[in-house]
Amino acid sequence: MKNRFAYVAVLVISVFLNVFLYLNQDSASVEEDDEKPFELYPTDHSSLDFPLSYDADLPQFRTFSPKGDNILFADLVIRGTIADSFSRKYNAKIPQQIVKNIQEIVYFLNGFKIRFREGDALTFFYDEKTNEILYLKYKNSTARTVSEVYLFDAGSGEKYFTSDGYELQPCITNGPFKGCPRVRFLYENNNLVPAFEIPVNEEIHLPFMAKLMEFDQSRGFGGTMELVYSNYATRAFFRGLAEINPGLRKSALYKEKAVIGKSGYIFSDRKSGVIYYLRKFDNSIVSPFVFHHIEGRQLPEKRELNFQILRNFYSKASEYARNFEKSYF
Repeated sequence: MKNRFAYVAVLVISVFLNVFLYLNQDSASVEEDDEKPFELYPTDHSSLDFPLSYDADLPQFRTFSPKGDNILFADLVIRGTIADSFSRKYNAKIPQQIVKNIQEIVYFLNGFKIRFREGDALTFFYDEKTNEILYLKYKNSTARTVSEVYLFDAGSGEKYFTSDGYELQPCITNGPFKGCPRVRFLYENNNLVPAFEIPVNEEIHLPFMAKLMEFDQSRGFGGTMELVYSNYATRAFFRGLAEINPGLRKSALYKEKAVIGKSGYIFSDRKSGVIYYLRKFDNSIVSPFVFHHIEGRQLPEKRELNFQILRNFYSKASEYARNFEKSYF
């Protein structure tokens, strides 16, 4: 009888100890879990549902790009300069590179002119690290038009495409350069002028009959030239020539297709290319994309689905961003 009682007592004590240890183990595991890093977003939610972070005094919507980069949102109406308009709303400075990038995009949306008017509106996402515009919506208050542009890789590097699937920059079909060189913009006398991105030592041809007015090769790389397209009463300016044809003579008339020199580097940004723009005799600037014939390039059909996905992404991201801003502005 005594043995049976002892056996039951041992069994009860054993069960009690196991329960006690199990409960303590759960408590320890909870404490250990508390030390583990938490996930920034729930796994069943999109990152768009939550801004990365923000300063309560300077609220600006942040999220991730489709490639996982940190991006910022801005939505403003032009009152004065772009920089002033941005500062007035967000109480912060906008990088000059962003302003220049916006100007370069709007140039192709605004009749090949960099001109903003009171009431024009800009909505855009930009990469916080590279200061590159990834998406931009431009509302022209005068023409009452709305244009959207996306940075997208269609197989030959990232370029800007309009919402209807055409490259933002058209090709000049009868210009002085071969193929369809890309364009960047540089400051010259406080104006942005187009620089065509051409490899060094590529031949430059006259697109029309022209009279040579001035040229200067004294600085080696960076030679300059001014001509008059005889049949169009228009002056053409070239900057950044590595070589000027040694047979050229001032005031001489040259035929269409004549080689006038070779491309080189542009001193202001130390990159290859040639600055090329035109002026009428009243000194008004004429864009090469207005003066020459142009042709649009459409997105390859096999890239259309990915482009649509990108468009949907920024449409949804813009909606979240606007809802976010309603709490602060």
